[in-house]
Amino acid sequence: MQIKRTDSPFWYLSQLRRSFADLLLVSVILLTLVTVTTGCAILGRHAGETCNTRAYARTDFESFISTRFARNSPVRVAVVPFVTQANLAARDDEQPGLGNELAWSVQRELVGSEVLPIVEVFNRQDWPGKKAEFFTGNFGALARAKDAGYDFVLVGYMDPIKRVDTWVIHTKLIEVESGISLWYGTSTINTIRRDMLEVSSTLGLTTRRPDLLYGPQMLSEAARCIAFDMLHDPLG
Repeated sequence: MQIKRTDSPFWYLSQLRRSFADLLLVSVILLTLVTVTTGCAILGRHAGETCNTRAYARTDFESFISTRFARNSPVRVAVVPFVTQANLAARDDEQPGLGNELAWSVQRELVGSEVLPIVEVFNRQDWPGKKAEFFTGNFGALARAKDAGYDFVLVGYMDPIKRVDTWVIHTKLIEVESGISLWYGTSTINTIRRDMLEVSSTLGLTTRRPDLLYGPQMLSEAARCIAFDMLHDPLG
């Protein structure tokens, strides 16, 4: 006589537990991927770039202007296109170069602050000895700014780029008549967007793009940082 075999209820319970464990594992993996992706997106948007400034000389501009010039005087500031390495310099109107881009961006930030009444980008792109003079007196910039009727001149020098995620920029704001530097500081701008992309590409969520330099984002942060720290004590 043949006896029909039935599965033990414990076998069904074991299978149910195994299915639940597999489902739980999949849920944890999906949750982890969502968390990492969201975290990368948030960091990329809100902590993509950072800036630290070291100030060597700083003056309270509002107080200086109020004591140095008559009330409501049209004080004029010239922003000279920044000095950059040769391959980032201006070539023509369609390729204005990073030095011009920095000058325009800083000018917009300073105008928006409403601390300095008139801020304009100087129309002289270059002159003999411009690169070397940043650390030796800026006499060429001062002479040209004086001839153009400016009260202050802002000059900038960007160190040669050694890492694509780091910029180091030196800036000075000088009173034209006296030649005194009212501001002199060094700003270091970093981006972590490349690291965020590396994480997401390792997880297979995005395509690895080592060619991305994030220039516009770093340019925006550099201008904001330079203008803000120039007008507000970085240590305050």
